[in-house]
Amino acid sequence: MRHLKIYEDYGFETMPVETTPVHFEAESTDITQGDAYTEGNYFVNFENSEGMPTTIEIGGALEPEYTGGSMVSKMEMVPDSSSDGKQYSIIGYYEKSSDIPTGYDLKKVLIEEV
Repeated sequence: MRHLKIYEDYGFETMPVETTPVHFEAESTDITQGDAYTEGNYFVNFENSEGMPTTIEIGGALEPEYTGGSMVSKMEMVPDSSSDGKQYSIIGYYEKSSDIPTGYDLKKVLIEEV
């Protein structure tokens, strides 16, 4: 006990630990079209940075880039639609539609916490 008392006398203070923001990205193919009969918004399910199931609503393609039979585009998240209250940016990956000759189907999205 004598040695413990000596240690306490030095008055060590805990140093603040610097935290760096965590970069979160997720990929999801769990995508449901809002209305199966018209072109419109999609609902995407994924696990957020805390591992909680999360749903967001997203719009259509904003700046499509075409390569062969595929398309990549930024997508808009509907404001305040996230079930966890966070804001995300979305990139959509599309493939040429087999049902509609000039259409593309959304196959997966890359989700990034803003």
